[in-house]
Amino acid sequence: MAFLVYYILCILALFSAAEITNCSTIGVGYVKRLLEVQELERDSFEVQLEAAYGVLNRTIPSHFSSFQFQIINKDRCDGDSCFIIQNPPLNSRVGSPEILISGTTAVEVLSGLHWYLKYFCRAHISWSKTGGPQLDSVPKRGYLPHVTNGWLSRKRPVPWSYYQNAVASSYSFAWWDWERWEKEIDWMALHGVNLPLAFTGQEAIWQKVFQKFNISSSELNDFFGGPAFLSWSRMGNLHEWGGPLPQSWLDQQLCLQKRILGRMYSLGMNPGTVRFLLPNIVY
Repeated sequence: MAFLVYYILCILALFSAAEITNCSTIGVGYVKRLLEVQELERDSFEVQLEAAYGVLNRTIPSHFSSFQFQIINKDRCDGDSCFIIQNPPLNSRVGSPEILISGTTAVEVLSGLHWYLKYFCRAHISWSKTGGPQLDSVPKRGYLPHVTNGWLSRKRPVPWSYYQNAVASSYSFAWWDWERWEKEIDWMALHGVNLPLAFTGQEAIWQKVFQKFNISSSELNDFFGGPAFLSWSRMGNLHEWGGPLPQSWLDQQLCLQKRILGRMYSLGMNPGTVRFLLPNIVY
């Protein structure tokens, strides 16, 4: 969903969680409306469940059959986003799932999975540069530790968990392929991120829009910066540097963005995309 990300962040900065609950200012009304839109634009429970199992299989395939996932309504958590981790029924047969994880979205389910692996199995999931997935401490199938008292529940303390900033895409994202993006989106879901920025491929959209206003290809070549400088070009304070962008690159980035957005939506995320920018061209 094309959230006005910075607007949301300003609102959240102005109001603490308690104030959002108790006050009746106009800003709170906007947040409430955004939450309603967020719910409407999520993928179905079935799609999210399939996406969550996909992350499980990529994260710890040896234990794919040890976990059972379920997407639940917020009514189960008093109207809040949450995850619930439960032990299996006492009469479960050998080979049945050992741990049941429910959540209001696929992100909640997967953050519940990460919670369980971290606090019950002493495992750790990080980026490759900082150690990568460290799962050797997870017991073998059939020996996963049960949850104390049979179950636990955790509610999301704030509506959104925001990730990235406006220039992060030019530090390394510009060179990523789908395989690397898939790993990053898995990491986001396991860490509870539900409001990531999704800036890839926007130049291809700008190209289509600007051309409708009779801006020529040569003028656009002087406008777009190179991949390593796009973050600053997108903010309007640096143009042309490192460019022009070949059409093949624009097309490839647009295709990649469609895959990125598709995966984010399937996990119940609400990616923040760009609205518009007025180029400094005289008509």
